[in-house]
Amino acid sequence: MAKAPPYLVKLVEPVMIGADVSVRRFILAPGDAIPWHRHSTTDDLCVLLSGTLCVQTREPDGEHLLRPGDTHHTTAGTPHRLSNISGEDCGFLLIQGVGTRDFVKLEVTA
Repeated sequence: MAKAPPYLVKLVEPVMIGADVSVRRFILAPGDAIPWHRHSTTDDLCVLLSGTLCVQTREPDGEHLLRPGDTHHTTAGTPHRLSNISGEDCGFLLIQGVGTRDFVKLEVTA
């Protein structure tokens, strides 16, 4: 059984979980967010399916608004936060790998 994430969002559904790659479907309700974190060895690839997703990064600083069909690649070690800033649910696939997955929560201010 998969370990529950250290944050609360509307839905996290495993699509494919392997030893060094995972694919999960997320649904974020309005206002839901995956807090600031980084991954030690794995990259993230977000593929937006519905709604609007805001991906914020540090080192380098950036803010990326994704619309359905858009993708965003976050490299291992990059601090990032994902949030639904719209008034409707947003859904996306999160593809992580290749490597050992972790979630290193960070305290990032404005």
